[in-house]
Amino acid sequence: MERRNTKQLILDEALELFSVSGYDGVTVKDIADAVGIKDSSLYKHFKSKQEIYDSLLEEMDARFAETVSMYRLPQGEIKRVAAEYGRNDLVWLKQACEAIFLFFLKDPKASRFRKMLMIEQYKNSNAAKTFQNWFIDSAMHFQTELFSEMIAQGFFRKGPADIIALQFYAPFYLILCQYDTMPEKEGDAVMLLMRHIEQFAIVYQIRNGVVK
Repeated sequence: MERRNTKQLILDEALELFSVSGYDGVTVKDIADAVGIKDSSLYKHFKSKQEIYDSLLEEMDARFAETVSMYRLPQGEIKRVAAEYGRNDLVWLKQACEAIFLFFLKDPKASRFRKMLMIEQYKNSNAAKTFQNWFIDSAMHFQTELFSEMIAQGFFRKGPADIIALQFYAPFYLILCQYDTMPEKEGDAVMLLMRHIEQFAIVYQIRNGVVK
């Protein structure tokens, strides 16, 4: 148990340091000092700083998957996912978007992970690829496929799915960045996000054969 706790503490302290100074700005000694152990002890748990970084990526993948599962967001084959999104009402969509938004805004590890990547993306090609994949490519790819299928199934009005995805996701990410350093204004951030989703639904959603 002690060994496992020490390993987790190394990851936690490394993430905190990376989120402030970036990957290249932190040494193994810095991490060991933050944990309160010797460098040699740290190497019993991780072979290198890169392995710590890779473990943080795996941990974030798991935490995000856990959040998606907790809020029962549709997963799997895109036709079934689109059908589930189409059947659910606007209240459900707003709750789902709020859950994901607050995960990246408030979850201590998710927030630090995002800040780490934002700092490091201009200096470290691996961090740049991770940032691009997590916060741009994966999100846009999924939403483009989702909206394309929702158009095909008659839940959305016709239009270029990639542009519809951009119109949905860009404000989401902009609001996240806008309120990133203002935790006391979380309520304002969520309210603005909800207004965005309501307007998006008015423009694109079809209910009972009618564009809302």
